[in-house]
Amino acid sequence: MVKVSVIVPVYNTEEYLDICLDSLINQGFKDFEVICVNDGSTDNSLEILRKYAELDKRIKVFSKQNGGLASARNFGMKYAKGEYVTFVDSDDFLSPAALERMFFNISENKSDFMFSYIFQLYGMTGNILELPSKKEFEIHISSPVFNEQDLNAELYIKMLSSVCGKMYRRNFIKDIKFLEETILEDTLFFAECWLKAERISYDLEPLYFYRKHAQNTASELDTKFTDIFKINKMVNEIFKKHGKQEKYKTVLLINQMENVMVKMLEASASVKREMFNQLQETYGSIDFSTYDMEILKRKNIYYAFQQILNKSYRDFRRFESRLKK
Repeated sequence: MVKVSVIVPVYNTEEYLDICLDSLINQGFKDFEVICVNDGSTDNSLEILRKYAELDKRIKVFSKQNGGLASARNFGMKYAKGEYVTFVDSDDFLSPAALERMFFNISENKSDFMFSYIFQLYGMTGNILELPSKKEFEIHISSPVFNEQDLNAELYIKMLSSVCGKMYRRNFIKDIKFLEETILEDTLFFAECWLKAERISYDLEPLYFYRKHAQNTASELDTKFTDIFKINKMVNEIFKKHGKQEKYKTVLLINQMENVMVKMLEASASVKREMFNQLQETYGSIDFSTYDMEILKRKNIYYAFQQILNKSYRDFRRFESRLKK
């Protein structure tokens, strides 16, 4: 049995795919397999995958009808044989030391999952942001292994919910599935892992390089913007199921308001009004005094919502223009 399975969903990423695969086959760590799931690509991605599979027998190529990122990850998990699993999106890439450091960390610490830092890139340009912030992280955590019970709830909103840049014990996540046909598919998966894990560890080095493509964001939101509100409700249900709703009540509200606001700013004009109406319907009658006001008042998003709740759509667009400056 291989030590690590790397699951790579692939859909029309011919521009970046060779960079991603090169970063995998050039890892210092060798005991891994790559499960590439061609999710109905219509460009040259499948041809590129087949070429690399011929060069390196660790690369295994599977094809399926297009079903989206979550569907491709769930499909890849069916074929993963590694003791540990990590996910790499096909337009991203890893540091040459990533798998070695991640495997050493998770196996030595006997963790359910571990995470590294991520460098966010914009297209083919340089570094934008290191996620999560080391300064914020180190305020909350001083031990090499922890779980959510050890921590103040506020760390949850500092963490990056992306499944990438993390390594998981396969038996730990075997029953956690990605919700398909939605956006924010990582959010539910991360919430389950965060609450379920008995041991979480980390590496302070940025081992994963993530590309953000602004041109793809608005088009996806146009058809799936209601998913944001649906996912927020489902996250609340996960925390209730684990008996953690009270501890995280205020933190979840902050996190979800931030998600809504970010997506509204990214969305195209054609859906902004509908999103704004749903925002008011969801949060317009909320009684903030039932939450931890000390935490809320430390967050800019609280004051942003004060500016737009129960206001007109025109007022929101004026406020939005100020935010973007």
